[in-house]
Amino acid sequence: MRGPNLSLEGSSFGPRTIPAWREAVAPFWDVEIRKEDTPDFRGRSEVYHLGNAIIGLTAASGLRNERSRGLIARMGVDHVAAQIRTEGRATIAITGREAPVAPGDVSLLDLAQPLSMRSTGYRAVTVIIPRALFPDRGARLGEAHGTVLCAATPFGTLVGDHLRSLAANVPHFSPAEARAAAQATAILLAAAARMTTGSDAVERPLQRAPVFLAIRSYIDAEIGSADLGVEHLCRRFGVSRSGLYRLFAPLGGVLEYVRRRRLARAYRDLAEGDGRAARVSEIAFRYGYGSPASFTTAFRAEFGLSPVDVKAGARVEGVAASRPAPADPATGDWDGFYEWVLTLDA
Repeated sequence: MRGPNLSLEGSSFGPRTIPAWREAVAPFWDVEIRKEDTPDFRGRSEVYHLGNAIIGLTAASGLRNERSRGLIARMGVDHVAAQIRTEGRATIAITGREAPVAPGDVSLLDLAQPLSMRSTGYRAVTVIIPRALFPDRGARLGEAHGTVLCAATPFGTLVGDHLRSLAANVPHFSPAEARAAAQATAILLAAAARMTTGSDAVERPLQRAPVFLAIRSYIDAEIGSADLGVEHLCRRFGVSRSGLYRLFAPLGGVLEYVRRRRLARAYRDLAEGDGRAARVSEIAFRYGYGSPASFTTAFRAEFGLSPVDVKAGARVEGVAASRPAPADPATGDWDGFYEWVLTLDA
């Protein structure tokens, strides 16, 4: 795929592999590895950005993944995940209740809610999708948190085969195909959630999303408003200026986050239906720019091409894929991966 991807190679064993693995999964999990397993630990991950979703192909030795309320609040990730274990077994635990996961089973996970997962050595395919991509914004998937679709059932087989096919083909997708594949996956998972009776789901109390998630959702809903300043957000959510700055520090600050979300929405308007009807100047004023020239300068700096190019239907990589890929974790770090996760755009 001509979009960014990250690789964590599994050619080395033991303690030196563990910090890289923790960094690779940091937006999603706190990792616990038994002391006796440390010398032989091995982990490998290949991650692809689809523009509006992320897919990860992972393999690792036995470990325990924990997604606590503290991690949810700290990392601010509230997407929906589906994972198929192609090899190995796991046990999902939510509020004291457990559900087994066998090879071929598919787990549905709401990343705004706590859980833990204890695994044997395994291989898995995981897709991460923002709520906005689902027909119902993932509401039913929130209710289905912890549900396991058994590979022995016809519908479980259907979903599992889809995820396997997605993993097999993702390296070859064009950007447009990647986004379409993510949309199709969201529709299938929403259907899976609707068909779930609840008998396979682990019972748990629904957790309220932390304030960071609420602020981000509000910004996206009001992205065209001229009132998305620091003072307005502080009043709206009852947080201090310093508190707001701390929440958005990993994204370069709250104003930078708003700026980039406006540019992302402008890109989508230009590339899709709105772009056919609206002029570049209208898009510029819609998202707070005083002139088409200043908008074009900011747009080109963000995406490497002009609004006119997008409006004309130039073949480009897409919003998220137009940004430079983060460094290989073998030589650098995965800081860019956290930004991928936080700024997924439906």
